[in-house]
This record gives sequence, C-alpha cells and structure tokens, in this order.
Amino acid sequence: MLKATLLLVALLAAGEPRLQAQTEYHARLGAVWTNDLVRDFIFDEITVRQSIAPMLALGATLPVGPRGYRAGLEGTLASGKFHSREEGGDIDLGTLRTATLQLGLEGPFSSALRWRAGLGGIKYLPSDDEGVFLEGGPIRFLVGASVDYRRAVMPRWDLMLSLGYDYHRFSTDELKHRGFSQSQGVSRVAFTVGLSRRPQ
Repeated sequence: MLKATLLLVALLAAGEPRLQAQTEYHARLGAVWTNDLVRDFIFDEITVRQSIAPMLALGATLPVGPRGYRAGLEGTLASGKFHSREEGGDIDLGTLRTATLQLGLEGPFSSALRWRAGLGGIKYLPSDDEGVFLEGGPIRFLVGASVDYRRAVMPRWDLMLSLGYDYHRFSTDELKHRGFSQSQGVSRVAFTVGLSRRPQ
C-alpha cells in the first residue's frame, strides 16, 4: 500500500508532460460527522465523541483504461472539538484533528455522477497528549467510499459536490492500559463542496 501510494505521488509530481496533461485535480471544503470514539458502561454510560468538524480535501487522479475509470490519491484534514459525556453532562476535551490519506479508484455512474472507493489510513492529532490520547494519537487502517456530483461551471473547471463515508477501528495505547481491550468501530460521514480541474 505504501509503495503504491509513493509511486502515484511520484508520477503525479514528476511525470512526463503527457501524463501530467491527463491529471485531474480537486479541492473541496465541508464538514465531517463522526460517531462515538469510545463507549463504555461502568455505573453510567460514558462516551467520547468528536464534534462535527470542518474538513479540507485535496486530491489528484490519473486515467485507468478507456472507460472513464481513474486511480488517485486524496488527503483530508479535519479539525474540531471533542468531548466526553457522563451522567448527562458534557466535558470539553479540547481540539482533535484527523488527517487521512487514501489511494482509490473511481468510475462513472452517469455523465454527472461518479463513484469513488479507497483504502488508506487515518491519523489522530490531539491538541494535548492527555486522557485517552495520553500516549499520543494512533494511526488506523481506513476504508472509504463516496458519490460525487459534477457540473461544468467554467472551461476545464467543474463544481464538485461529494457525499462520503469511511470506516475504521479506534483504540489507543492508553485505552488498552486502562483495560479497554476491544477497539471501537468508527463511522464518518462527510459532505463537501469544491472544484475539480479537468485534464487538458
């Protein structure tokens, strides 16, 4: 996976002019919703969750075959608050950033709709190493998929609306030391709007 990602980055950055002319770039802004990172029952239910967070996505793709399929690389960065809830009260735990990198494949549903699917990783970047992140933020394997709507707004530029979903398993070294032996399944849903630059 790492070798394939590095190879694609190298091709996009330093490929021959014909290859660069076929490269499509996109940038999107939006927000991502996440379910509970931690859920446990002791005497009362305790949960830790990230708030809805602003998100930036940047990516590039290259054509694969003659049927409209493209392979690409996309990275995202989201930053928002996260909190714990216990006995009906919320406790602010500071700022939590997440960064993802996915290697993916996309193809057409129709002239305006496209699908995307990818594999990669997510890195948690807490503002402070404390609580469940006392020993730092983990890196976890990530799978994702999305549906994109595109409409031409300028020569070579498309408006791009994207609804995406990804999934990973969450745990930290600190949670394991506290006796949380099982990881929590985490789903994320993102809606973003941006621009895509079509190939020459």
